[in-house]
Amino acid sequence: MKKIGILLFSILMLSCSSDDNSGDSNLNGFTYNGTFYEVKTVFINDENTADNNPSDISFNLVNKTISEISSENDLSNISSLYFDFNDVNVEETTYTNILDYNAKINSNRTSGNIVGGTEILSDNNTDLQATNINITINSITSTTVNFSFSFTKANGQIISGQFNGNYLTP
Repeated sequence: MKKIGILLFSILMLSCSSDDNSGDSNLNGFTYNGTFYEVKTVFINDENTADNNPSDISFNLVNKTISEISSENDLSNISSLYFDFNDVNVEETTYTNILDYNAKINSNRTSGNIVGGTEILSDNNTDLQATNINITINSITSTTVNFSFSFTKANGQIISGQFNGNYLTP
């Protein structure tokens, strides 16, 4: 009877799910070709805060911390995603008219310049352009933002992700 109890306990322990984050939908970052790229820092820049005229509002997502970005050190394995839209303020809504965007993986910063890497999304390259874009701002305060995004390319590849946390202004 003791052996059956040990066997049942072993089966129960092996059948429990692990605590890894592979399926965690609360991670900040984006997925491309089945690979998740973590985002540690988001910059939001409104080019016109002087009046109520619409201007470009850009979101820059990067997988490095602000201390890494601010350092003079060379960096490797940089993943980044950028997009902007024209509005007076960032609103809690879904934006679909995104004309400027790009994303790169495996880039390096050498002597202050971003070099190399693989461009996976670009409004300037017809092979990498998105045919469907959705940016949904769920909430924004003076220090935090919660948004999700999806870029579908003509070949069917999707770059999608989310961010929920503090952002910086340049």
